[in-house]
Amino acid sequence: MTNLLSKLIGEKKEYQEYQNEINQLPKDYSTMMKALESYMWNYAKGDGFMKVLRAVLEMFQESASENVPINLVIGKDPVAFADKIMAEYPDDLWISKQRQKLTDQYKKILKS
Repeated sequence: MTNLLSKLIGEKKEYQEYQNEINQLPKDYSTMMKALESYMWNYAKGDGFMKVLRAVLEMFQESASENVPINLVIGKDPVAFADKIMAEYPDDLWISKQRQKLTDQYKKILKS
């Protein structure tokens, strides 16, 4: 129980630090980061997905510090941007798990 409680407290603290860093970004970056997070959490399967969000945040922090406009970072299609990032982390997405489950069930049918 102590390990679980420590883990939950640690995760909450990490998430609060992450949110504070987002709020320190310039407004356009902050707004975009929150929108991306909201979109991508729809496909994430667990708390391990924070590493993905952290990677995006670090990219945003670097780009903002170099005064790169957000549209040059994201491009014309924010969905394509988010999907490309998520494609790099398939093990952290529930859809990957569901796709594998469907494939495994199909293989079982073929063997019977």
